Amino acid sequence: MKNSAISDIKAAAQLSDYEAVEVLWVALVKLANQFRGADEHKRMLALLDTVPQDRIQATLRNPGVDALLSLNPPLETILVDPHERLNGPQTAVALQHVRDLRDRDPKAAMIELSHILKRIRNKRVHGFKTRDGSRDTEILGAARNILKELCEACI
Repeated sequence: MKNSAISDIKAAAQLSDYEAVEVLWVALVKLANQFRGADEHKRMLALLDTVPQDRIQATLRNPGVDALLSLNPPLETILVDPHERLNGPQTAVALQHVRDLRDRDPKAAMIELSHILKRIRNKRVHGFKTRDGSRDTEILGAARNILKELCEACI
């Protein structure tokens, strides 16, 4: 699985942000699937436990994190489709936790950030992100940069 994830990370370099977010998320899941856990969330937590704190801190300093934190209007506040469900209050809390915790409790901040990244990935997979919308390209570009660095930190 590790070699497959490494191959996915390399392949993502040739893709658009729209496509790379999915490939990089899957690479991260492949890395997490090397660990025990009843579900993806528990395996992801186990994976993050193996990442050195300095790598987590570096990932939290990735410019993509600040791009997501400073997005205006904030994530999960704009409905783009009548079938979409917004998760504004929970996402606002998660974003605030990333802001508040990234220096004093990086692991907790990374866990919150991973929830945000999964939500972005899910929105893209379920058709609520586009290849060329200006807001979507900003969100997906930031998510791509973070996911790439996080995948590399997990290897």
